[in-house]
Amino acid sequence: MGGDLEKKLSLAQARCKRLKSARAQAESLLEQKSRELFEANQTLEATQQKLEEDIKQATYELSVTNKRLQNSLNERSAFIGQMSHEVRTPLNAIIGLSEILLTTKLDEAQSDYIDTINSGARSLIVLLNDMLDITKIEAGRVDINPQPENTHRIHKNIIAMFALEAKEKGLKLDFRIDQTVPTRISIDKGRYKQIINNLISNALKNTERGGVLINISYDSDVISEGMGILKVKVVDTGVGIAEDQIERIFNAYEQIGRPNQGVGLGLAICQQLSELMMGKISCESKVGRGSIFELTLPVLALQDSNSDIKPRLSSPTAALPSLEILIAEDNPTNQKVITAQLSQLGQRADITNNGAEALEKLKVNDYDVVILDILMPVMNGEETIKSIRSSDPGISQQYCIALTASSYQDQQERLLGLGFDAFLSKPLSLDQLIEALNDVPKTPRVQASFGGKFMEQISVTEEAKFSSFDFNYLKTQFGDAHLSIFQEIAPTFLEHAYRELDQLLATHTQGQYEKVKRICHSMKGAASSIGLNHLANTLLQIESKAGTEEVGSLVSDVETIMSDLKPVIHAELDKVKRAQ
Repeated sequence: MGGDLEKKLSLAQARCKRLKSARAQAESLLEQKSRELFEANQTLEATQQKLEEDIKQATYELSVTNKRLQNSLNERSAFIGQMSHEVRTPLNAIIGLSEILLTTKLDEAQSDYIDTINSGARSLIVLLNDMLDITKIEAGRVDINPQPENTHRIHKNIIAMFALEAKEKGLKLDFRIDQTVPTRISIDKGRYKQIINNLISNALKNTERGGVLINISYDSDVISEGMGILKVKVVDTGVGIAEDQIERIFNAYEQIGRPNQGVGLGLAICQQLSELMMGKISCESKVGRGSIFELTLPVLALQDSNSDIKPRLSSPTAALPSLEILIAEDNPTNQKVITAQLSQLGQRADITNNGAEALEKLKVNDYDVVILDILMPVMNGEETIKSIRSSDPGISQQYCIALTASSYQDQQERLLGLGFDAFLSKPLSLDQLIEALNDVPKTPRVQASFGGKFMEQISVTEEAKFSSFDFNYLKTQFGDAHLSIFQEIAPTFLEHAYRELDQLLATHTQGQYEKVKRICHSMKGAASSIGLNHLANTLLQIESKAGTEEVGSLVSDVETIMSDLKPVIHAELDKVKRAQ
């Protein structure tokens, strides 16, 4: 009995010893793994810190490189501008004196020599102008300033410039302008003429027999109300361009076919100017059969200055069904404008100040359509559409329209890609609104569509100083009700706009450029909605150039405009009250 007990005790002691040994090994292994994990974490933290430092250094170096590049572009532009000025002075003397000499009594050889000198000097002037233009464009120092212009007068002057050259070469210069082309449009005449002049000049240079045809047409209202596409085709019967060379003709400093005719800047400038004007240039050509250059530009058609301004609605309001509408718009002036527009159409809407409030409304009410402003506080339009599309089926299939004052051409495609069903641009016209509401389906959509129209239009027909308020825009939108609409909107505009002006001045002084952009975007929409297009255009420039040296003077312009505007609006409000 005692032996069995001792044997059991011995086995227990051996088992205990093994357990202690295993425990010691486990603790040792755990300590080793913990140490290895700690060392790995230390290494990872060091790697992460180094990576952050590398990224910070790379970001800094990229910033420095960008600044150097911009400085280089500015310096080059300044140098070429100075050089152009210095060279232009003697060239003007050469041109002027050679022209005087050509009027004197010369023999045939002398006349030929002087004419060659004059022609060469003029070619150098053209080259200097081209070099100056290309450097300004590359440095981002070219602004497009559309103004009201007479379409027929512009083209008549252009053709007159080339009539003699065509006659001297024995070429037919034919000009055709379609009846669809508006009499007056808003366009940067100088830049437009620069493009067309270059295209016609090139056509005449490269044509020996036959002639050149300039055909002008217009597709109306293809972008938005009153906004269409001006098309200019320059067709020649000249030498033509090989198909594999067409893409190269718009490259700067590349000359195709005849290297003795310039340095290849003209078409590059034309293409870049057309892009700045939100248009494009294309070319079709065959060797020996001539070329066709086509310029397409979005332009605003203006009413004839001699005609009465009357409200014009292209879509019948009677056919518009009664809709349940929800609008998310943070600007009080814009809220009143769109509410008044809807009232003209026999519609009413629930108004919210941001996307978050709109989502709450959607949870408890059924709407046929939701109109979402893109820039709003708390939750903007893009965030809201993402939340709507990711919600439960009762909300995710909601028909939604984007409302924005952005001027970027790719904005429409991007917003529709986010899930919007349609697109509206500010300032919003009644025709645009009618068209958009007529497209609202009577039953919920299964998927978002990809269509719509886009182009922000801000006219610059107003003067910076005001003597009286221009009611043209409100007349066009609201007809006989424009004065009552003005009486309702104007006080709200003044209250909100001057509060935002104070914010704009403060954030600009503090260098808070993102806030400057947001404030200008909001103010711009309100100004456009009441017809203050000059103010809206100035705000658009600040929004697009925030952080540059030019903004300071533009902000001062806004302050001046607002200061001049306030007493004018108060005076007009008093007139309306007295007339009632």
